[in-house]
Amino acid sequence: MQWRNTATSFGILAKFFHWTSAAAFIAAYIVVYYVIWFMDDTSPESWPVLNIHWALGLLVGFLVLPRLLWRLLNVQPEDPPGSALEHWLAHAAHWGLYGLLIVMPLTGYLGTGAPTDFGLFSVTGFDETALFAWISSAFDLSYEAFEAPIDVVHHFLGKWVAWVVVGLHVAAALFHHWVRRDNVLTRMLQWSGASKAA
Repeated sequence: MQWRNTATSFGILAKFFHWTSAAAFIAAYIVVYYVIWFMDDTSPESWPVLNIHWALGLLVGFLVLPRLLWRLLNVQPEDPPGSALEHWLAHAAHWGLYGLLIVMPLTGYLGTGAPTDFGLFSVTGFDETALFAWISSAFDLSYEAFEAPIDVVHHFLGKWVAWVVVGLHVAAALFHHWVRRDNVLTRMLQWSGASKAA
């Protein structure tokens, strides 16, 4: 089992971080749009469903820091053949994705005035934390006034930016697989051939 990355493939831990984050991110979208389309998102009946969205979002946030640390500690597979501009765009897109994986959960948590129940434990809503108590006291700010601009950022990114960035990421992976016919996609697949650990 190849835990670490090599020059030609990602290791099992990098794949775990990638696919778990991707699944949680997409599932969070599915849940919140279910609430928007089929429920009254202001009613108490929607809160248990929204809790799933919050839990998935926090899971993405919990994963991103160890994922970045693991990336920094590992060799990255070599770039496929292409121009310097293509490589620059690919790296910029990846860091844009990392930015979303940080900002979306962060703004989601800061703008959630309710605890998130994970079953075995719960995460206190930001409005009940000592940090917000200090912010409220220092700036004479109610949670409603604090939450409003945070929600604007979260909803704007979720509605207009995240889908574009994720869509371009998926399209690029499929382009490499079906048109370029290189290993960009297969080296991130769990079942792709594993080379010896670095």
